[in-house]
Amino acid sequence: MELTRTSDLLPRVIWRESSPSTNAELRELARAADAPLPDGTMLLTSDQTAGRGRLDRGWVTPPGQSLAVSVLVRGADAGVGLSWLPLLVGSAMSTALQRRFGPGMRVGVKWPNDVHVRDEEDAIAGRPGQKLCGILCEVLPDGAVVVGTGINLLIPEEELPTGRASSLLAAGADVGGAVTVFDPAGTELADTILSDYVTALRELLALAASNPSAARARVARHSLTLGSEVRVHLPGDEIVDGRARQLAADGALVVDLPTGGRLTVSAGDVEHLR
Repeated sequence: MELTRTSDLLPRVIWRESSPSTNAELRELARAADAPLPDGTMLLTSDQTAGRGRLDRGWVTPPGQSLAVSVLVRGADAGVGLSWLPLLVGSAMSTALQRRFGPGMRVGVKWPNDVHVRDEEDAIAGRPGQKLCGILCEVLPDGAVVVGTGINLLIPEEELPTGRASSLLAAGADVGGAVTVFDPAGTELADTILSDYVTALRELLALAASNPSAARARVARHSLTLGSEVRVHLPGDEIVDGRARQLAADGALVVDLPTGGRLTVSAGDVEHLR
């Protein structure tokens, strides 16, 4: 696949016709390389067969309709710290995908590592909408990070895996008439989104290094979780309800409890209550 815009921005773009896991492949390339892989090396496929997401959940991509994309990021600990990286990635991806939608549709981050799209009805009800993209960051021994994203582009509504998932096509985005990523319109769509994503992520990482508070504020503006009533599923099967108030200094979610206290959530699943 020719990704001209994206290739112009990055030192190396590696396309795989199929991959068990783009994160695993890029991680192995980094381990086996004679010299350190350059920052921004990208490996991607439209057919990921055995990927994994957060909490070891399965992460596959329907051939030709989605993209699994892994990018090597160096120096991501500057400014706000590595714990913010999934949120920075989500914010950058939100910027890239938002450009494909018209008025009344908002793309943003569901804490901690998903990108959703929601309409005005969802917003009024405090719902996060439907998932367009998942994020998984893996730190390598040398401190670099493999940033994995799975983007649902052209999956028809009737083929979506769950009722909580969507795709650009199913959510009514402008996909330029694309049917798969291999037709000219699909390749153009993929190239535009990836180049916009890479550009936005670089800008955010630079902002995080130079002005951490501004980077945190930008991430907060992209959050679909802040201000919503949530149910937190904690380790050990504990469940806590409350209102998502803010992001802590390390990117954890601060939840106001009905009892008047606060809970800081660093690990756990967050469900938006309807």
